[in-house]
Amino acid sequence: MKKLILIGGGGHGKVVLDVMTAQGVYVLAGVGDDRFSHTFLQHGVPHGPITDMIKLLEYDEFSLLIAIGSNRSRHAVEQRIGVAKAKYATLIHPKAVIGSGVTVGEGSVIMPGAIINCGAHIGRHCIINTGSIIEHENVIGDFVHLSPTAALGGDVAIEDGAHIGMGAKVIEGRRIGSWSTLGAGAVAITDIPQLCTAVGVPAKPIKYAEDKQILIRQRRA
Repeated sequence: MKKLILIGGGGHGKVVLDVMTAQGVYVLAGVGDDRFSHTFLQHGVPHGPITDMIKLLEYDEFSLLIAIGSNRSRHAVEQRIGVAKAKYATLIHPKAVIGSGVTVGEGSVIMPGAIINCGAHIGRHCIINTGSIIEHENVIGDFVHLSPTAALGGDVAIEDGAHIGMGAKVIEGRRIGSWSTLGAGAVAITDIPQLCTAVGVPAKPIKYAEDKQILIRQRRA
């Protein structure tokens, strides 16, 4: 089996580890997290600071996945470590439903019960969480997180870094702007602009990012 290093030792990392185990392609070879001050063995697996774990990627048999729930933090770590795209694993739980012509980018994780229908594109370093639904021909950008039971109608576009909250819905043909958040239970019946938080039924922006330039630079990096 291939060897996988997870960056992120928190709760989301534990869920990702379950997906890895169920998929049956990789075996855990290390956990990197900067809350660890030194490298140590836990159940025979090295745990340590991110810089220590990244050194293992010098060997061809090791792959990597950033198991951090925050889109912005996941993006920051990806930029910081500068690892080639080819080193990133893609994890898909066997109980996810993947339609014909679906593409899933490097570093993304598809959780159990997720449904991705025909022709949809999932970008890099995305989290498609438990029971979420992505209908036909959706385009999901990089560093997107669909929370559990979120649902997207057909031909929806979710731009880079956006977060779709638990149980939120986007009707067909709409666009959610980059680095925006659609709150839990919200229903987007119109496009949602970038860099905002939108809530309610129908969803409307209630606030915008304090420093838009920082997030725009993140999106373009």
